[in-house]
Amino acid sequence: HFDLRGPSFSVDAMCSSSLVALHLAVQALRAETIDLAVVGGVNLALHSNKIIQQARMGMRAASNRCRAFGADADGFVPGEGVIAVVLRRLESAATAADPIHGVIRGTAVTHGGTVSGYTVPNPAAQSAVIAAALADGGVDPRAVSYLEAHGTGTSLGDPIEVGALRACLDTDRETPLAIGSIKSNIGHLEAAAGLAGLVKVLLQMRHRQRSEER
Repeated sequence: HFDLRGPSFSVDAMCSSSLVALHLAVQALRAETIDLAVVGGVNLALHSNKIIQQARMGMRAASNRCRAFGADADGFVPGEGVIAVVLRRLESAATAADPIHGVIRGTAVTHGGTVSGYTVPNPAAQSAVIAAALADGGVDPRAVSYLEAHGTGTSLGDPIEVGALRACLDTDRETPLAIGSIKSNIGHLEAAAGLAGLVKVLLQMRHRQRSEER
C-alpha cells in the first residue's frame, strides 16, 4: 500500500516479539542501512483452542482480572491488540519536523536459558539484559524514575521480576522507582505486549503521569 522498500519480516520471540523487532529496527537505523522503520505487534485470538490450552496449563486468572504486582494476583489475562510505531534517526525526524514522542536511548536482547518451567523467568538474565540496555544508552540506573515492567499478574513470575529489577536498579537510589504494567489495563497482548508498554510510557510522558503502584 505504501510502496515501502527494504527488509520486511516477522519476528517470533513469543512475548518479547515486538520489542525484539524494535531492537532490530534500532540496530538497522544506527547502522544506516535503513532510514525509517515501521515496527508493529499483533495479537488476535482467532481460535478457541488457544484459550482452552492456556486454561489447561493453569495460566488463566480465575478472577479474569490481571493484578500485576498485586498481593492477590492469580494469573494471566489474555488481550487482543494491534500496535505500530514509526522510528527514524533523531536528526532526520527533527529536520523533517516530524512529531517526536520519545527517544530510544538503548536496547538489548537476551534469552533466559534453561529454567524450571514455561512461565518461570530467569532473574539473572532479566537483570543482565536491563543492565545491557542501560549501558547501551549511557543511562545511569539511578536516573530511572519509572519502569514499565512485564508484570503478567502471576504470583510466581512477578516477584521474580521485582527481584531482577532490584538487582540492577535498586542501588543507592535517592528517589523511589515506580513500577507499572499495562497488562492491568488491557491484559497480556503476547506478541504485541512490548509495544503496548512502550506506547503507555509515551502517553505517560505526554501527560506527565506515572504509575503510583510502587
